[in-house]
Amino acid sequence: MEKTRTTLDQWITLQAVVDCGGFAQAAEVLHRTQSAISYTISKLEQTLEIEIFSLEKRRAVLTPKGEMLLALSRELTNKAILLETKAKLLNSKCNIKIKLVIDTLYHTDNLLDKVANFIKRHKDYDIDIIKQNISKSDVFALKDYDILITDQHVETLNPIFLETVESVIVTSPDHILQSIEESNLLDYLSKYTKVVLDPSLEDTVKSAQTISAASLETVIKLVENGTGYTWLPKNLIKNQLNNHSLKQLKIANKNIYYDFYMYVNKNSLVQDVLGEFINYLELVEIK
Repeated sequence: MEKTRTTLDQWITLQAVVDCGGFAQAAEVLHRTQSAISYTISKLEQTLEIEIFSLEKRRAVLTPKGEMLLALSRELTNKAILLETKAKLLNSKCNIKIKLVIDTLYHTDNLLDKVANFIKRHKDYDIDIIKQNISKSDVFALKDYDILITDQHVETLNPIFLETVESVIVTSPDHILQSIEESNLLDYLSKYTKVVLDPSLEDTVKSAQTISAASLETVIKLVENGTGYTWLPKNLIKNQLNNHSLKQLKIANKNIYYDFYMYVNKNSLVQDVLGEFINYLELVEIK
C-alpha cells in the first residue's frame, strides 16, 4: 500500500495561513511560532516540489497551483475530522445533538422561541445553546459547533448573511457627554473612557481609556454607574433605554451597524439534518 508523503497537519497549516491572512496570524490561532508555520509550509512545498506561495510586495500570495491544492486539502481535512468524530459516536445511542453558538451581541429572543417550538415537535433532537463573545480568531479556532452566529465576517468560510442591526453610543443620563453639542461629540469621546464587549469596535472611536468586559451585563452596569460610554446594538439595550438607566448619544454623520452572519460547520456530524433545522427556524434556506 502506498503511503502519503504529506500530513494532515501540513494541510491544516496551509489553510490557516490563508484563512487567517498570513503566517503570523496563523501562528497565533494554531498556538505555534511563526518560524514553525514557515517551516511546515516550506517542507510541504519541498515534498510536493510545487511552489504554493509566491512573494508579492513582501506578502505571501497563493500561486495558481497553491489555490488548487488549498481547495483539495479542504475536502481532505473535512473528511478526516468527520471520520474521527463519527467513530467516537458509533456506540452512542443519544439523541441527535445540534450545538448552536451565538455571539453575545446577537439578540436572540425570536430565535429562542423558534428553537423551543422545534424541540416540542422533534423529541429526537438535543440542542445545546451557548452564548459567548466571539472574536475573528474564534471563528477559525472554534471547531465543536454546528451553527455559529456572529458579526465577524470571514469570507473564506462562506458566511450566510442574516441581518443588519443598528448600534448606538450610550452613557448614563447624567454623564457629562450628554451636555456636549452633537457636532462636537466625536472630538470629546476621545477624552473619556470607553467600555467594550466586541473587540472589532475598539478602533471605531479613539478614547483616553478602554475597559474590556467579559459580559454584556458587566458593560451595561459599568456605563449605568457612570463609567464612560459604550457602543452596542440598540436592540440589546432597549430595556435600559426605556427605563432611562442609559441614554443615547447622537453624533452627527456617524452611524454604525452590525452585520450578523451564520456559519454552518462543514464537519458537523448532523450535516444531513442541519438544513431541516435551519429551515424550520426560518433563518435562511441552505441550498
